[in-house]
Amino acid sequence: MDRENLIPIQDFCSIYKVPETFIASLYEYELIEITTTENTQSVSVTQIKNIEKLIRFHFEMDINLEGIHAISNLLDKVETLQEEIKKLHNKIDFYERE
Repeated sequence: MDRENLIPIQDFCSIYKVPETFIASLYEYELIEITTTENTQSVSVTQIKNIEKLIRFHFEMDINLEGIHAISNLLDKVETLQEEIKKLHNKIDFYERE
């Protein structure tokens, strides 16, 4: 991965004012990916929106990591189902035009 698209975890945590242990826990629960380059652990900028959401769940809504894991899995399934519904609507529209 291009180093320009990576943010060291230490920098991320100081910007967002979250402990590094929280980011490590998100990684342990497989909610985020961490990339290690030259002994520096980093997160991809493409994950920032998701990590921000997880931070809000935990620190603003007081949801524990197990709950965040369950919520994330459910949200992923909802997104997958929404994409499937969209594809099916497109197929229906195609056949209705004929």
